[in-house]
Amino acid sequence: MSDREMLIAELKKLSSKALQAKMDLHDLSEELPLNWTSIMAVAQKAHDAYAELERRSRDLKLMEKA
Repeated sequence: MSDREMLIAELKKLSSKALQAKMDLHDLSEELPLNWTSIMAVAQKAHDAYAELERRSRDLKLMEKA
């Protein structure tokens, strides 16, 4: 498997992880004020997932330009 194919496979996994984090954040918002103490942890998880997805997407774009 080429580096490009491996990165695309990783992006698919990261996208799924980010989508799940988004749904967790959405679910938490609907449950408020219950579990309000977990807002920061759930939000951080979503932030981290999308930041990693964006970083790796940029890596793919750079790879494709080279």
